[in-house]
Amino acid sequence: MDFVDRLLLLYNSSKLNKFRLQCRYGYHNSYRLNSWICTVIKLNVKEIVLNFQFSGLLVELPQGLFTSVNLVVLKLAGSVSFGFAMPVFLPSLMVLHLHSLMSLDDDSFQNILSGCRVLEELDIANLGANIKTLCICSSTLKKLRIYNRFHRTSLQHSLVIKTPVLEIFQLDDMFSVFDVDELPFLVKANFAIYFDDNRSKDYYNGVVGMLGKISKVQHLELRHVIPKVVTEAFDYNTLLFHNLTHLRLQICDIHWSILLDLLGHMPNLKVLVFNKFTVSHKNRRLCLWSEEPETVPKCLSLCLEAIEFSGFAGYKGEMQLVRYLLGNAMVLKKLTITSWTRNKKIKANVLKFPRGSSTCQLKLLYHSYPTYRKAVEWL
Repeated sequence: MDFVDRLLLLYNSSKLNKFRLQCRYGYHNSYRLNSWICTVIKLNVKEIVLNFQFSGLLVELPQGLFTSVNLVVLKLAGSVSFGFAMPVFLPSLMVLHLHSLMSLDDDSFQNILSGCRVLEELDIANLGANIKTLCICSSTLKKLRIYNRFHRTSLQHSLVIKTPVLEIFQLDDMFSVFDVDELPFLVKANFAIYFDDNRSKDYYNGVVGMLGKISKVQHLELRHVIPKVVTEAFDYNTLLFHNLTHLRLQICDIHWSILLDLLGHMPNLKVLVFNKFTVSHKNRRLCLWSEEPETVPKCLSLCLEAIEFSGFAGYKGEMQLVRYLLGNAMVLKKLTITSWTRNKKIKANVLKFPRGSSTCQLKLLYHSYPTYRKAVEWL
């Protein structure tokens, strides 16, 4: 540790771009840690990354860290205390990451956020049970990531988002109830919200309400079982995404009609990517196809140019879906199917399916053994 003392003492420049400090378990000296932080602040540091992992111990950070006029990036993680009452003033801070801060509560979070007047990126992960209502209100925020899988209590968390100029929104949340204002400038959204048989209809309606507030999004990714969550809600038919051009879906154990139903809410979709997976081996054949829908989704017949289907196993319902997509996608340029098998009979049948687009290219790939990571041509 004397090495760090000497290094900072001998540093002869008035400017420092980045300071990163990570301490785990064995070392804990709050006075020394804070002296290093205060020193780099005096050196007009632009970025500070602090990660403290101490069992049962918390580091109380110096006040100067939260009143630095030069700090642009601040990333905090782990055993950090937020007992200060002094207002936060970070006039240059544009990027803020808060990860696994178990001591952070509602008031401390609001105190920090209110002092970041030009904040553009906020990354939050696993803040713990002290947060009851996570209220994110910012007129400057453009990028937001929330990851909440770590802590679950009998009380349901609330997530309130009022960010009118947000452009990128990534949400992976298992427990919260959502209250989201309109996001008219959103370009990309990535959501993972988990299905739970014990959830109420109000929860599902809250999810749909949030999706309705991002109706102007251009690129949308829905992961895990969110399509099933959406279809459980009463307000499902009110959803409409006029600006959406790219959709990526991770589908789990659902009827293929749900996929086509979703496409009906996206009239201008150009690129569709979906990955089928199953939670249980017993459910591998659950993605069924009963009969062709009476109407073809508008985007399928008029707009879709590229489709990617991974997780294909050649089951009857999947074959019927591929046949339907190929036959009704009138402007399709490319259909890529990635499979876990390279059964020649399945390939021959797929290649015989009629195509609505005369220019459509069909590409068949499979995951090669033993790594399964690289998809190669299905010959």
